[in-house]
Amino acid sequence: MLTKFLILFISCVAFDVALACNGYKAKIAKLENCAGDDAIITIEDGFDVKLNKKCELVPTGCFNNKAFATAVAKFKVHKDGLVMKEGKMDLCAAADQASTEAKDMLKLFGAPSSCPVAEEKICTNDHRVDMSKYKSMLGMARGHLIIESEIKHDTGKSCFRVEIDITKN
Repeated sequence: MLTKFLILFISCVAFDVALACNGYKAKIAKLENCAGDDAIITIEDGFDVKLNKKCELVPTGCFNNKAFATAVAKFKVHKDGLVMKEGKMDLCAAADQASTEAKDMLKLFGAPSSCPVAEEKICTNDHRVDMSKYKSMLGMARGHLIIESEIKHDTGKSCFRVEIDITKN
């Protein structure tokens, strides 16, 4: 479950993704840190993720974490106006039980793989993860996606809202 959530979330946080590996392209229409100035996790302006022709995710940019020991996420995924998935997840517990693949994905983005998390700025430059085994799933993602995620921490909250359009050439 954590792997699917991470792949979905990371894919949708990509601000201007070119899904070149299977003829798909995606354009981030909007990304907002919706928890305000006191958010525990924030993504900096200019953060970008590309999916290159080798089907590797290549992020660039930074995000900031304030210290926290808990992270419980409520999320909702809309596709073309319909709610496709919604749920609630304890991200700290899920990270502890994550597969090696999920931990590699966390490492790619410099995200912590366990809680508690110290305050830090994390920059993801020069990391890559092979995503070629997921390229056959891009057709299912085609359309207008909206991902909403609210995360409650022991020290405050984080919130992200991402809108992305996925098309095929």
